Amino acid sequence: MSALIFYFYKFAIVPLAYLLLQLLRPFLQGKLREMIEDKNKGFYKIKIAGNEAEIAKHRPFWIHAASGEIEYARPVIRELKKQHPNIPVLVTYSSPSAKKILESLHDVDVWCALPWDLDFQMQDFIKRWNPRVLLFSRTDVWPVLVSVTHKMGIPSALFSATFADNSSRLKGITRYLTRYSLNHLSEIHCVSAEDIQNLDTLGLKVPMLVSGDTRFDQVFHRLENPKALKNQLIPSPEDFVFIAGSTWAEDELVLLPALEKMKGIYMRVILAPHETTPAHMEHLENQMKALGLSYVRYSQAEEWPAGSILLVDQVGILAELYTWADIAFIGGSFKKQVHSVMEALAAGLPVMVGPHHRNNREALFYQKKNYSSGMIVQVVHSSADVAVLLQRMKKQQEQIPHIKEEIRSEIGKNRNSTQRVLTAIEKVIS
Repeated sequence: MSALIFYFYKFAIVPLAYLLLQLLRPFLQGKLREMIEDKNKGFYKIKIAGNEAEIAKHRPFWIHAASGEIEYARPVIRELKKQHPNIPVLVTYSSPSAKKILESLHDVDVWCALPWDLDFQMQDFIKRWNPRVLLFSRTDVWPVLVSVTHKMGIPSALFSATFADNSSRLKGITRYLTRYSLNHLSEIHCVSAEDIQNLDTLGLKVPMLVSGDTRFDQVFHRLENPKALKNQLIPSPEDFVFIAGSTWAEDELVLLPALEKMKGIYMRVILAPHETTPAHMEHLENQMKALGLSYVRYSQAEEWPAGSILLVDQVGILAELYTWADIAFIGGSFKKQVHSVMEALAAGLPVMVGPHHRNNREALFYQKKNYSSGMIVQVVHSSADVAVLLQRMKKQQEQIPHIKEEIRSEIGKNRNSTQRVLTAIEKVIS
């Protein structure tokens, strides 16, 4: 059945989707059109001195990261270059959203748009670059691609893989295509034993290992190599600091009334919206003024007056700002889906999330884990819930250093998944 579904996908679904997208391309805009054009042109960029032939001669490590999955690939790329400095690293992407990140990664030698999942295009790509191994970051295992690499004798692996029991990849007709694709890998590195249990329902023959989540290694690397912040704004050790990170308008509609309720209680608040466009920042400032909340903008502030919200209008520093705080709220969880809770947890913070958090494995997992006075991740449904939790933590302020140390110790158990993955992969490619 799996083979039948694969051939239907290969000879019917993919060609039909390809033709349809080509016909629609002139009428499309934004990232979707850019993706089509990148694939059509075989877009690539070499970041080192040399040419295609020289890279192919050295047989690069090939990593595929669809888009945000590049965050899981970063520590793998960094460690590969550390262990094998003379072997190029080639990264392919599916979404153009990844291009800006790839441009900034010094350890990536060449990056390309992944070809269409058509047999002849994948063969041409592989012959052109001559990779020694293909590593999929998190997800996006394309059926024709793994079928071609398997036939051409190129080992492949999936790392930081997670499969929830309600995943669409494990249900209906899709499960047969998932089974076919994964069975053509050399091995699968899952985040947890539960992921392997869920994959067992597919009856896979490929080796599966619990290696952990490589993104944790990236988070710890970031904390150990922080970007500079404004030293004159650093709160004192005696301050109680609440940070709301990556918030959207829907989150702010809940958070700001909670902060209004807390005006009589001394604490410092950092509000770091996901969107820092002039329109959104102005709207946010108007909301705070209407509630009588004072604020200063991070980019303009030379001091952080007591009672004022530090409104962060600069991107790229949220991970560092978490280290200033005592408790966090993670945005997106009153909108559609929560952003990553990893950075806040790695900084030792108890975390609040809204009701829309089931997309995030860590947000679910750490609701089951306790520190001295409560769960590491707690769900809030209203402004009143937020205010109650803040008041509770404020009363326990003396215990916060101990609480943060407990959380850092618990989250620290997730270190070194990158090394586990690469140690296993070395055996496959040797």
